Parts: sequence; C-alpha cells; structure tokens
Amino acid sequence: MYAINVLVTNLLGAIAVMMFIRYLIPMSEVEEFASEASQISTLGIVYVVLAVVVGIVATFIIVRPVLDWQRHPDEHDPNMVRNLVMRLPIRQTVVVVAVWVVGIIIAVFAAARVGGQFAIVVGVSTSLVCLIVALLTYLQTQRMVRPIAAEALARNFEDSTMEPPIKYRLLITWFMTSAVPLFGVMLLLWAQHSGFFDGNPGELMPALVAISVTALITGFLGMMFAIMSVVDPIEELQEAINKVRRGETDTQVDIYDGSELGVLQAGFNEMMRGLSERQRVRDIFGRYVGTEVAQKALEEKPELGGEDRKVAVVFIDVVGSTTFAVNHTPEEVVNALNEFFEIVVDVVHRNKGVINKFQGDAALAVFGAPLNLNDSTSHALQAARELRSELRGLELQAGIGVAAGHVVAGHVGGHDRFEYTVIGDAVNSAARLTDLAKDTPGGVLTNAATLRGANEVEQARWTLLKSIELRGRHKMTQLARPVRATLADRS
Repeated sequence: MYAINVLVTNLLGAIAVMMFIRYLIPMSEVEEFASEASQISTLGIVYVVLAVVVGIVATFIIVRPVLDWQRHPDEHDPNMVRNLVMRLPIRQTVVVVAVWVVGIIIAVFAAARVGGQFAIVVGVSTSLVCLIVALLTYLQTQRMVRPIAAEALARNFEDSTMEPPIKYRLLITWFMTSAVPLFGVMLLLWAQHSGFFDGNPGELMPALVAISVTALITGFLGMMFAIMSVVDPIEELQEAINKVRRGETDTQVDIYDGSELGVLQAGFNEMMRGLSERQRVRDIFGRYVGTEVAQKALEEKPELGGEDRKVAVVFIDVVGSTTFAVNHTPEEVVNALNEFFEIVVDVVHRNKGVINKFQGDAALAVFGAPLNLNDSTSHALQAARELRSELRGLELQAGIGVAAGHVVAGHVGGHDRFEYTVIGDAVNSAARLTDLAKDTPGGVLTNAATLRGANEVEQARWTLLKSIELRGRHKMTQLARPVRATLADRS
C-alpha cells in the first residue's frame, strides 16, 4: 500500500503535466513535437518503466532496515531505528525528486530538438509539477509511517527536530500546493504578453483554467494532509485526557510525530507515568500509615510535634496469641491474623476511624485524628460493638477497649524517620480496658466517662458495671459493656 500510494501520486503528476503541455499550450512547436510521437513515446515509455523500477528499488533500500528492525527488534540500536523511521518521509521525497529531475532533463533535451522556447516551457511546467508531487509524497509518507513511528518511539522520545516544525510544515504546504500553481498562472500571463505563445490571448484560457483548478485541488489535498498531521495528534490527546477524567489513569498516547507535537505526546505519557507512580506510592503509603494520614502528609509538609486533639480510641488485642502461635505453623498464624485484621480494618473504616498502627497481634484505632470527626466517641463505641459481632466465630478472639479523651496527635521520631501517632491517657486507658475485656463476657469494655460523651442512642446500647481501679491509676473507674443485641440491631 505504501509503494502503491507513492507510485500513483507520481504517475498522476506525470500524466497531468504531459496532457497539459500536449493539449493546453498554444505553441506551434507542440504539434511538431507531437509529429515525432513514435520516437518520443518510445523514449517516454522506457523512462517511465525505468523510473518505476528505480523508484521501487530505491524505496525498498530505504525501507529495508525498518523491515529488518520489525523482524528482529533486539538486534538494532533504538536511536538508529528512531532516526531512520522519522526521516523516512524525507528520504522517500528525495528519491521521488531525483527520479523527476532525471525525467525533466530528458524531457527538456527532447523538447530542445523542436525549439528553445518550447524546451523552457517543458522544463518550467515539469519542475513546478515536481515540487507539488514531492510535497504530496512527503505528506502521504509521513501519514503512512505513523504506526511504525509509534512503535519506534514507544520507549523514548528525545529529539523534536526529526521533522520540520509545525509552522514551517504548514507554510511549505501552502507554498508548494497553492503558491506554485499560482506562480504558473503568472508565468503563463507573462509568456503570453512576451509573445512566447502563438495565436490570440483567448487560446490561453483553457490552460489558465486548468492551472487554477489544479491549484484548488492540490491546495485542498496538501492542506488536508497538513492539517490532519496537526489535528490528529491533538484529537488523540483530547480523547486521552477525557479517559483520564473518567478515571483511566493508565492512559497513554502513541508518539509518532518528530516535531513539537511529539514533545506534547511524550510529555503527556511522561505526565501519566508520573501520576501513576504518585498514585501507586500514595496507595502503598496509605496501606502502611492509613489513607487519611497519607493524604494529609501529601498535602502538607509533615513536621515533628503534635497538637492537642479530642479523640476516641479503640484498642483490639488478640486473646491467647502466644498459645495459638505455639500450636500452629507460622503460615497458619499469619493467615489467621490477616483474616482477623481484615475484619478489624473494614469495621473501623466503615465507622470513619483510622487504624493508627498494628502491634503484632494488636491494633490501635483512632476516631477524630488526623481528620476531625463529629461525635467521634459514638463512632468508636459503635465500631467496638460491631467488632464484637463480626469477630464471633473466628478462630482468634480479642479483647476490645474503648476510651475517649484529650491526646497529643502528631509525628514522633527523628527527622529521617517518624510516624504519626497519638499519645495520652485515653490510649493508656483503652489498653487497660482491653486487658480486662479479655476476661469479660462479650470481650468489650469502656468506661463511664467515655460513655457519657456519646449520643443518647449509643448510650442506650451499653450497660454500666462495677467500678475498679485500673492498673497504673490511683482512682476508681466505672466500667460499661454493650447490652445484648436488640431487635433493632438484628434488623
């Protein structure tokens, strides 16, 4: 298809210029030239055949390295292939021009046997057509090699000078396909005024009309190819941007242009790779420290230190983990813990909490930091009750303690390594309540002070117990645990 398109374009140009000279140029030399038609026709046919053969061979020579690369891509230097593919339209155009130049020289010498003026007409006409055909060949070839160029530039794009800049491409297209035919019109008018042609001025009108129509056709074709070479990449970028807006963050575009458009295509792909990498880092970061902490760290520059926050804390600790580890293989222990914590994470996140950290067989969930949360105490108490229900039936069971109060929430550690954590009496109280909860029916405890901070609906789902002195504290703490599930809970 590539060779056929190039060949057809050049043959049409050759036929057009021959018909123009034969039937539309009002010179007596044309008839004399036509009287030698047998010799000239033989010469012309021989040259056309040779030109087609030479053109095909030359095209095969310049395309063969590309074909070899497609068959054995690992055996070729990527930079060499990239330069070869992107300069293929220019090299193809050079081949076409060389064939035309030889043909023009032969035609001018043949016309010179009839007359010098006629030889000038033949030389100028064929030269102008050569310019138009050369540009159309370049634009066609540039469009046809896009798939190969996209493959060659898929890995990297480092040079934006492998093709003419867009502004020069458009200006050259206008000049070759519109200005050149108009220049031919002016030459005809000047030649008529100078007595180059025989007969009255009206006999020149068909030639002027033919060139004007040619200017319209070639101008349209040339500008269509040139505009498409600019619009197509822009439309592909627009479609890619729309895909990104729809959430397709792995979107990429083909890079097949060697000018500024190639820079845009490569820049878009690089930007998308950066966004994908940023999203991947954010996802991994969020899995380690929590989505909310990761989001805040990416939006703000983390600094050591903290702030006073009113939060609720849920501490979950596995019961009998040491005995379980002794009686099971490490793989079984890890699988059981993962199944256990999968439920813990789901319940905590569902109730707008954050898993602050895992400590072996224990987990610390915080409600109200790093993001503010209205009625954080109620959310924490509800999460504890749901955990009691959803963990039932697992091989691993846990004690769950809930406490609310003021803590210092922030980054603790050194400048090179720190973590987001909460420190305060509420955390200590939750840990102490968890120890007691392991030996309490239901496995969930809170204190009366925390329960008073919840809303009335949540308070109604808990019952107060006796007061005891928690380890490490010198005052009595009244305990509370969830009541049995109500009909409303079951529904």
